[in-house]
Amino acid sequence: LQNRGPASPDIIGKLKDAELDCRKLLAATFGAKPEEVTLTGNTTTGLNTNLWSIDWKAGDELIIGDQEHPALLLPSYHLVRRFGVVLKLAPVGRPERVVDEVVSRLTPRTRLVAISHVSRGSGAVLPAAALAAALRTRGVRLLLDGAQGPGNVPVDFHALGCDYYSLCGHKWLLGPKGTGALLVREDARDATPPSWTGSGAQAAFDEAAQTSEFQPDGRRYEFATRFVAGLGGWHESLKWLGELGWDRIRARQAALSAYATAAIKAERRFELVSPEDPAQRNSIIVLRLPEGHKAADLYHRLHKEDNILTSPVSLPRDLRICLHFYNTEAEFDLVLARLRAY
Repeated sequence: LQNRGPASPDIIGKLKDAELDCRKLLAATFGAKPEEVTLTGNTTTGLNTNLWSIDWKAGDELIIGDQEHPALLLPSYHLVRRFGVVLKLAPVGRPERVVDEVVSRLTPRTRLVAISHVSRGSGAVLPAAALAAALRTRGVRLLLDGAQGPGNVPVDFHALGCDYYSLCGHKWLLGPKGTGALLVREDARDATPPSWTGSGAQAAFDEAAQTSEFQPDGRRYEFATRFVAGLGGWHESLKWLGELGWDRIRARQAALSAYATAAIKAERRFELVSPEDPAQRNSIIVLRLPEGHKAADLYHRLHKEDNILTSPVSLPRDLRICLHFYNTEAEFDLVLARLRAY
């Protein structure tokens, strides 16, 4: 429809329906209200929407985790360069210590804590609800990078208690690239002004008076031409996952994770990096290669020679293997067999 006649009033209405359907299903799936959902193109856009909503002053502080993706690192570095923001890193390798590590770094100049819900480097799951509660009593807002969260671990926005949650559609949720969402708590919206805008973000505007009013909900951060066909595709993937049953999906993921964890623990040459505790385990499996081997080299070799997709992460010997519900134990056995051979 979008390609056939995007300017047609009939088709415009159908495209708006596709947006609305996706917004409603996202809210229902992840414990938010539809008006708390902003449709974006990726996780990074949501992170930037929040980071740039703050009126930063030199000396203001931003706390992030020490295992972050460039999607959060690069905007943070830019805030340091442009405004003189003080950037602090909190260790996240031991989830039971994260709340204390973050709280110990707070000062009256701390404006925001921005941190990954699930670490891309280790698969560790942040104790988000406990951290959100600790920060709320101290008047500090929490932004979660959810790129590795939804579809991998349970996500209930209101239960987590964070102020902001940015996610994407193309990873664990099996949607098209170019889809994402930012969840903004109702009581944080007015304190989170848009930093860039355009047509579509307005509830009303007066060209003669040169005034405008933003949309009263999450649509205030949405503007201009967007990938609505992708949002329609994302709606379909979310609907399909819901039909499969989230409990079934998570049970299968848990079984695969347990299998992979035990297999790595039984290996003589590989070290388990991802959590061993069943309460912490998820579909991100990270192993450490022996001395003298680089994960980036194995990533390329596995892809070229075996058509196996893995990912190197921040530490040079750490290799990430992602197991979704459709993977099999035999496929993981093959990965380990090829790593042994190489």
